[in-house]
Amino acid sequence: MAAGAAAAAASIRLNQGCYETAQRAALHGSGFDPSSHWSATLDGAAFGSGTTTSTGEIIATFGVPSHLQAGSTGEDSYSLKVKEGKHTARASFLVTRMSASFSPTSAKNLLTLKVRFRLLGWGRGGSLYLHYLNPKGVLRQNRYLGPAEGACGHLSTAPMTLFPFTPKVGVWTLQFDKARGYKSGSVPRAVLQFRVS
Repeated sequence: MAAGAAAAAASIRLNQGCYETAQRAALHGSGFDPSSHWSATLDGAAFGSGTTTSTGEIIATFGVPSHLQAGSTGEDSYSLKVKEGKHTARASFLVTRMSASFSPTSAKNLLTLKVRFRLLGWGRGGSLYLHYLNPKGVLRQNRYLGPAEGACGHLSTAPMTLFPFTPKVGVWTLQFDKARGYKSGSVPRAVLQFRVS
């Protein structure tokens, strides 16, 4: 019973619950045997190995997958398992790629065009905004889209007008970020261009 309790005490944790593709992740484990070999698998495939510290800890970093899986909806889930002797511990995490898009992208009447904005990978918490810059690069309007939800910070809006005003002819710049007011250097940000004819 005591041995089983000791084995169950081992645990691992990651520094984040969601990562962008190719980002570095930090792994920390505790409750393992001191100075012992450990190995890791990611979704069942060999992923890495190392040696625990003199106090039975695991301290390591690794690169998460560099691309999304085929057919991904924008957030991929992974299961990490670490095994050392009689100890086994698991943790899960998500991988995403920061993006901003909307659909549909065309209509006969632009003034009645309603779209769904979809933003992925913006980080936990905060609000997401859209800033409209006219063809001369001058700010026309700031627009609140909604909160960044979940560990990865995603948002999928209900249908809404693409432009909440009548846009002039030309190429408009749409900047998505987490700032209430427009700043050209906002981080993170995504920039799309849309031609009005």
